[in-house]
Amino acid sequence: MPDIRMIVYDLDGTLYRDRSHFRRYCELLAAGAPRLRVFERDWEEIEEERHPLRVGMFFNGRTGQICGPKGLMTWEGEVVQAGSAFYDDLVNDVEQERDLGDWLYIGDLWWSMIALAAWHRVPPERLRESFLATRAYMMEDTVPLRTVPGLREFIQARNREGVVQILATNSPEPDSRAIIGKLGLKGLFQVCSFVTGKPAGLLPRLREWAAKFGVSLDEVLMVGDNYRNDVVPARRGGCRTFFLDPHRVPHPVHATYHERRIESLFVHWNSPQNSR
Repeated sequence: MPDIRMIVYDLDGTLYRDRSHFRRYCELLAAGAPRLRVFERDWEEIEEERHPLRVGMFFNGRTGQICGPKGLMTWEGEVVQAGSAFYDDLVNDVEQERDLGDWLYIGDLWWSMIALAAWHRVPPERLRESFLATRAYMMEDTVPLRTVPGLREFIQARNREGVVQILATNSPEPDSRAIIGKLGLKGLFQVCSFVTGKPAGLLPRLREWAAKFGVSLDEVLMVGDNYRNDVVPARRGGCRTFFLDPHRVPHPVHATYHERRIESLFVHWNSPQNSR
C-alpha cells in the first residue's frame, strides 16, 4: 500500500463491528408492520444470511422481487426467471453509476432493513422515524459499540506520519459525532463529512479534499463496506479502494483491496511492499 497520503473512511459498518442496534431498528419498524412476528422472523433470517435477500443483491420495492446470481426470485426464494444475465446487467449499472430504476442495491444491512420495510409495507414516514430513533439509541451512553481493536492506534500512527485522515458518512451529524466519541476517535480526523450523499456526492468531495490537502487522487485510499457507495465512485476517480466485505457479496468486486475484516488494512499498510 505504497504512497498513500490520504485515507477516507466510511463510518457505519466500517469503523465498528456492532450490530445490536439493528435489533432496536427491527423492533421499531415491526411495530408499524401488519405482521409483526413475520417481520421479525424475516429480519433474523436476513441477518443470519439464511434469507434469499443478501447484501450484494437487488430488491424491487414495486414488484417485491429479489434479483441475484440465480435470477429473479420471490421474497421466499422461488426462482421465477432463471439465469444471471439481468443480475449482471444491474451490477454493471452499479459499476457505471447508472440509475437502477425501481431496483435497490442492497449495499449493507441498513439497505436490507429498507427492503424489509418495503416488503412489509411499512409507511415511509415510519421508516424515517424508526431510523432516527435507532440513531438516537446508538448515541446513548449505556449502549455499547463493539470497537475494532487497534483501529485508534492505526489512525493515530497515520496522523503522526502526516497522512490526512477523513471521515465521510451518509449519516446525520449529531449521532455520528456521538458514535465517533464512543469509539474513541474524536479529534483524530482532519475532516468529518456528514450526509455526504454517497455515491453521487463522494467523488466531488474526494476531489475537493485532494485539492485542499495537496494530494493527487491516486494517493487517496477510500475505505468502506458499501460497494456502490464507497468503492465505485472512488475507483472511477482514480483512488485506491479498500472494500470491507464481511457478507461476501456474490458479484465481482473491482477494488484494490477486498477483505472481510478491517484489520487486514493494518496488515497491508505494514507489509514490506509499503514504501513508507
